[in-house]
Amino acid sequence: MNAPNCPFLGLDSLWIQVAGLSCNLRCAHCFNASGPGNRGLPSLSREEVRSLLGEAEAVGVRDVVFTGGEPFLHSEMGEIAGDTLRRFPATILTNGTLLTDRIVERLAAAARGSIYSLEVRISLDAPSEEANDRIRGKGSFERALEGAARLEEAGFLPIVTAVTFREESDPAALEEFERLLRSRGIRKPRVKFLPVFRVGREEERSEGYGEEDRVTAEMLEILGPEQLLCSTARVATSRGIWVCPILVNETGGRMGDTLEESFRPFPLAYGACSTCYRHGAVCANAATAVREE
Repeated sequence: MNAPNCPFLGLDSLWIQVAGLSCNLRCAHCFNASGPGNRGLPSLSREEVRSLLGEAEAVGVRDVVFTGGEPFLHSEMGEIAGDTLRRFPATILTNGTLLTDRIVERLAAAARGSIYSLEVRISLDAPSEEANDRIRGKGSFERALEGAARLEEAGFLPIVTAVTFREESDPAALEEFERLLRSRGIRKPRVKFLPVFRVGREEERSEGYGEEDRVTAEMLEILGPEQLLCSTARVATSRGIWVCPILVNETGGRMGDTLEESFRPFPLAYGACSTCYRHGAVCANAATAVREE
């Protein structure tokens, strides 16, 4: 079966793998197998990020998302956030465990000096310490919540993202997260559920995707390509441009050396593409999985 192509509709979002695949946690379900000592993708320097921002501005990018690995392992992430906010709205995806007072103060200073917004998304996969730390490692629950509280105190509205292993939404789980966040001083809880991607470290647990997990041309016609991240976004790494953050370990996901080289259709030939199809624009802040009160 030939995979249908997702057309490229224009670059709205630039994702930047700023810390490569290095992370201080080793989460059991990590889709790109980030962890301590993973040098599969080296970090980008501040100058390299500045160059990418200039390239992004030239082609009309609307917002920038920093991902990893863990972005706050980068020693200049605060300064990089400031560089970005001079040109774009920005989002940082983090496990929250490294959000010290010093780092949060640097982020707040960058945000105060910008006309653009800075969002911080913190990963927390269960509303209880035992369940979360079973996935993310001992101590990660409390440290992430402490980081979220520091962001709140500094004037941010952190978004908590949780990977769900269920196909359907769970209103009870959302209520549990909201109660937990309010108990930690988060006045306006913002919670986003993400589907599990059976790649990376999660593939070891779930045995990955089967041949039946594929997007067909008929399926793409029903959904519309604009619902998929690969129609309007690309990921910049120290080793070139990839189609999306989920496929940075797939050689077929590499689109070129520069942003403009990546402006072409992408074949939806991977099992992970079927997860995106089923759940829509799962990576965007504005996805329908987010409930904000």
